[in-house]
Amino acid sequence: MKKIIEIEGIHCFNCAEKIENALYGLPEVEEVKVDYNGKNAEVLLSSNIDDELLSNLIQTAGHFSVKNIKEI
Repeated sequence: MKKIIEIEGIHCFNCAEKIENALYGLPEVEEVKVDYNGKNAEVLLSSNIDDELLSNLIQTAGHFSVKNIKEI
């Protein structure tokens, strides 16, 4: 399962790294690609995770705001 997460507040590589590290803390997360220019993250999951959990995790990683999460 793959999800695309639109995130506000990503400005640089360090921001992307904070988000990646936070998401990799979940055992269901297999791969994360954060694009700070496109302001989104592509997350490959082994099983479904509640969108609210993903959103809260990203927001606690820094001054980020999740705008949308969609499954692809």
